[in-house]
Amino acid sequence: MAAPIPTEEAPSTEAAKIKKSGIMTLVKALALLSVLVILQVVGVSMLMPTSAETSKIAEKLVTAESTADTDDGSSAAPAKESAEIAIYNMREVSLGTFHVVTYDADTGSSLNVDFDLFGTVLASEEGEFLQLYTENERRLREQILVTVRGADISDLSDPDLDLIKRKILEKVNRTLGKALVHEAIFSKFSFIER
Repeated sequence: MAAPIPTEEAPSTEAAKIKKSGIMTLVKALALLSVLVILQVVGVSMLMPTSAETSKIAEKLVTAESTADTDDGSSAAPAKESAEIAIYNMREVSLGTFHVVTYDADTGSSLNVDFDLFGTVLASEEGEFLQLYTENERRLREQILVTVRGADISDLSDPDLDLIKRKILEKVNRTLGKALVHEAIFSKFSFIER
């Protein structure tokens, strides 16, 4: 009986097995990584407070702050009522009408953004705001234009424009030197990418 002649198929099947096991190891690692990411997202979403919880926490902080401010030990109820009254005594003030055109050299497209911007201030601080606004109007416009020019398309596509509002609010108050503007409000907002 003759000894079997080794064929070259044996090494190729071993190489195929090694290649197949390498791919399966990669698939297993990706699946494990995906499961870990999903678990982290679920964990964070469970721990993150809802908007109702956030507003309750804010009310507690305002109450605690107003209680700490009272020196005579009086009740916190009048302070809470005054905070609620202050919210209803807000005035809308115009921060301007804007037309922003930006060009993205990477994509070769341009972006036209048009909007009217308003801010809310306390009625008791409206006079001070108007004085600071007239003194710093050009710097305010420049800060708003820079913020909108630096925004991503995803930020501009957000229905609430939350990130842009926060950035504008921060820059406006920093330019004024005092936190007089409490909210930024967009009116007639539109953007077109060409």
